[in-house]
Amino acid sequence: MNSYLQDYLAIHKKFPLGGSYSKEQRKVRHAMIMNWEKTTAHEFPTLDELIYFVKQYKNEILTPPQFFKKFKTVWQDDLNDGYRFAEFLLETDLQEVMRGLNISSMYAADQVLKHNSHHTKALTLKLKLLIRYHDFNLHELPWAVLTENRLEEELKSIEIMENIAYELSFKNENFKILVSNCKTYYPLWFEFLQKKENFPDGFEQFLISKGIDTEHIILPCVIV
Repeated sequence: MNSYLQDYLAIHKKFPLGGSYSKEQRKVRHAMIMNWEKTTAHEFPTLDELIYFVKQYKNEILTPPQFFKKFKTVWQDDLNDGYRFAEFLLETDLQEVMRGLNISSMYAADQVLKHNSHHTKALTLKLKLLIRYHDFNLHELPWAVLTENRLEEELKSIEIMENIAYELSFKNENFKILVSNCKTYYPLWFEFLQKKENFPDGFEQFLISKGIDTEHIILPCVIV
């Protein structure tokens, strides 16, 4: 085992997770971890060694974002051009780590899907993120659609979302309503932006002019 990882494991062997420790013991443990973080590693582990270490001892060690920041030179190139580190983060449910490392969940999912377009966990995550995105875009109906992208981009995103749902056999009535709303209100929003000077009271006035009952727009909650 890489000596740097071995030293980290030794701290947790001395102070196992879930143990009950006195204030003095916690002070010692904290000092040991801080010293480990400050120590310059003479030799970093390989990416395979790092991944194996975390998987092997996941129930015995703490793996906060700070832990992975120490090994940025180990995983950064793979995150940029490969898929293994992204796949590892997804498969071990390290969402908090991704946030702490400023790694976009969508980016991680896409990196994995470039390698394996049928990766269930990556597809599920991407579907969840797309649903959340489009749900947010529409949540202020009938007063606005919150998008800064072009219509073509939004429609393509909806198509991708539908294709993923089909591959995952995700069937949900509220999902169907969300997709229908997207296909209805995105085009109308972009049409409104071209004509908004004719509708001083805003998007709702425009929708009413199109015969839409704005009092009964359904905005469903979709859970993946």
